[in-house]
Order: sequence, then C-alpha cells, then structure tokens
Amino acid sequence: MKHAARSPLLFVLLALLGAGCSALPGLRVLTGQDAPDAVADRVVETTGLVMADKSGNTDPSIIAAADRIEAAANGQIDIIEIREDPANDVFNIYMLFNPDLGQNATAQEQNDALRRALELAWQGTLSASQGADIIRVNMLQPGVVPTLDKGLAFYAQIAATFEISREKALSYLAKRPTTLQDFANLIVDGEITYQTPASGERAFYESQPNHPMFMLASLEAQARAQSSGSGQ
Repeated sequence: MKHAARSPLLFVLLALLGAGCSALPGLRVLTGQDAPDAVADRVVETTGLVMADKSGNTDPSIIAAADRIEAAANGQIDIIEIREDPANDVFNIYMLFNPDLGQNATAQEQNDALRRALELAWQGTLSASQGADIIRVNMLQPGVVPTLDKGLAFYAQIAATFEISREKALSYLAKRPTTLQDFANLIVDGEITYQTPASGERAFYESQPNHPMFMLASLEAQARAQSSGSGQ
C-alpha cells in the first residue's frame, strides 16, 4: 500500500514501528499468540535467505559504511544487506531496527529513535551511494519459528520502506543538528515517501544478505528463554 507523504497517519506508523520492533512480535509464535501454521510454509522459503552466506562481491567501502552505521547506532541497528541497484538508481539498505527504549517509551521517543536511525543510514551512505538518485531504507522485523529438524529458524518481515532522494538527504543533513520537527517537515513537504504492507498482508525479506548479523544471537536467547518459560 503506497501512502501519500502528507498522510497524518505516518506518525501512527512511526509509533507502531518503534514499539513493534522493540517487542519483536515474531516471537509470539513461540508463546501461542500467533499460530505457526499460518507462516510455516513461507518461513521455509525465506529462512535460508536470512541465514544465507554473506560473503560475495560487495564493494568493501559499502560494507565499511554499514559497519560505521551500526557502530554509531550503539547496537540498535543491524544492517543485513546494503548494495546499489544501478538499474533503478537506488541505493538499498535492509536493516533490523531494535531501539532500546523500554516499555514506557512515549510516542515521541519512538518517533525520535526512528528519525535518528534514518539519519544515520543516510549519513553513513552518502559517500557509498554516489551515483544513485534514491536512498531506500527497508526496516525489518525479525521473527522466529521452531522447526522439527533444525531447531529455531529465523525470518524477517518488512515493516516499512522509506525513500528519500540522495540530494534531499544531503541538504537535510547539512542542517544538523536536526529535530523531530525537522524530520516531520520532510514528510509534510513530501520529501520522504514510505510504503508498508497492506492490512493483513505479510511482506517477507527475500533478498541476499551481504553483511554480518549480530542481533540474531540475542534474538535466539530471548526465544529460547520464552520457549523454556512457556513449557514450565
């Protein structure tokens, strides 16, 4: 579903995205809140992609850019794929976003965490994205399902995709320090567009990871702890 950039619903999306990523809703399949059968077939197809070999032919400077973004985010961003799509003049970033905000975070705090995450993604790739017209940030939510033969399996759903022209991102970042109001102005002025799955649909990550992941270890620990607790 494509949303107009001026839509007032965006801030609802921002709040839900921040809260949803923090809560890792994919874990609900382990506690019986979501039925695994509903996603099992799809997970079989996507798990191998999320856990795929990340060697490959990615430009080292692009990988270094991803490393810098993760370091600046203090563990709240885990980039799993970063690469240019020359055919479409787009620079793509796929990342897991898990802001450390606590259970009582306000909507403004959630929105501000999302703002900072996007700014870091833009700033960290300004050099690597030269030649691309658009910087596209795809935010993913990780999920876990138990399998009969391989233990826990991981997959990722696309929570939201944000696009900004590289030129607009450069102009915006030149005005730093920025505020949440500055970020809101990008939306009001139509300089950011975003896309989310239609209601009731699941959009799964189906591309090829090319950057090492670190969040899955903590995700697995949480999943095992919840699974163990529910079995008592």
